[in-house]
Amino acid sequence: MLQKSNDNNNAIVARIKNLRKHPNADRLQIGTILGNSVVVDLSLKNEDLIIYFDSNLRLSPTYLHYNNLYSSKEMNANPEAKGYFGKNGRVRAQKFRGEMSNGYVAEINSLCGVIPEGLYDLDENDEFTHINGVEICSKYIAPIKGYQGQVGKSSKPISEMFRKHWDTKQLMRELDSIPEDSVLYIEEKIHGTSGRTGNVLCNTNRPWWKFWAPKWEWKIVSGTRRVDNINNHIPQVREEIERRVAAHLYKGETIYYEIDGYDIDGSPIQKGHNRVYSYGCRPGEFRAMLYRVTITTLDGFSYDLNRKQVYKRAEELGLEKSYLIYRIPMDWDGFWKFNFEKNKDEFDWEVLVLGLAKGKSHLDAGTLLEGIVVWFEDKNGNWTCLKHKSEEFLLDQDQCMEKEEGDVEDVL
Repeated sequence: MLQKSNDNNNAIVARIKNLRKHPNADRLQIGTILGNSVVVDLSLKNEDLIIYFDSNLRLSPTYLHYNNLYSSKEMNANPEAKGYFGKNGRVRAQKFRGEMSNGYVAEINSLCGVIPEGLYDLDENDEFTHINGVEICSKYIAPIKGYQGQVGKSSKPISEMFRKHWDTKQLMRELDSIPEDSVLYIEEKIHGTSGRTGNVLCNTNRPWWKFWAPKWEWKIVSGTRRVDNINNHIPQVREEIERRVAAHLYKGETIYYEIDGYDIDGSPIQKGHNRVYSYGCRPGEFRAMLYRVTITTLDGFSYDLNRKQVYKRAEELGLEKSYLIYRIPMDWDGFWKFNFEKNKDEFDWEVLVLGLAKGKSHLDAGTLLEGIVVWFEDKNGNWTCLKHKSEEFLLDQDQCMEKEEGDVEDVL
């Protein structure tokens, strides 16, 4: 039985493609898996079915031990064998002899020592963290200096109407889920910290004997994407954003935004390896970029505003709009032919995504681009989004992880 997390933190069974010789190593080659370049040995062939571990994962001690992957020999099943994983089992995004390698690739039979043979059956696109109750991998979270809050948890929700934001899935894993005849909005992904503010109906928690007092009241509440309070991380910035928008939110409306720049005290909201993700802000300045708006009714029905409505709402609330790179109507073949010199059926998503997800931010030439987010609307008006991070950003974050400098967003 396969178990998986509800977000992106799973191993996946996939096919390796586009294998080519490593230019600086005779015994290595480079392959592509779900849009990611990975350095592998010569045993693999094009279209081989493998297990891919993304660079946000850590391998379990059991998996590392039975596959002799620890760099410390005494930790391996074979004490004469030596791997290259440290004690934390973190999967890396790194340059390997000058070539990008994002993640770790293993053959399916690497599970044999961990799970008795015959007790698992994997197919392409299967995702998992555990097999038959045995842990194979999990999300790696580095220590977060100066953060005292709860890890990814909150107490009883402030309101059932104050919905948390989903964990955005990875674009290259989900291409088959994009409906035909969709409208796509490709936007820049910002490396900041999450925020959420809503005008929602809350329980007043009145004592039982105050039967005359109202049981419910409309309140302006704020939090991060998953935590229902604003006290654990840049609280003054969050209070200021709430103050700006409070009088302008409709009843049942929740806005979701990304905060970038600097805290009130001048410290950067997001740092990288010897860099700051300022997006052109000066110390003491910040901005809130609106990326999602929902309306939730009293009977619990919730719907998303479309992208044009979100852009308009940002202007009305005095917030920043997401930077739009492309708008693509997938039902207009002429658009694809004119802009990409291909018909839609011949279009290569990987070429487009990798081309857009690199370089510097569109907002500030001095800030590294984190990646892109693709929002799409199907013919029934349903909205969702997918993301892809740039290789340069992944390398930068890997260096932070090496110094055990975690990202507070992992727990907010």
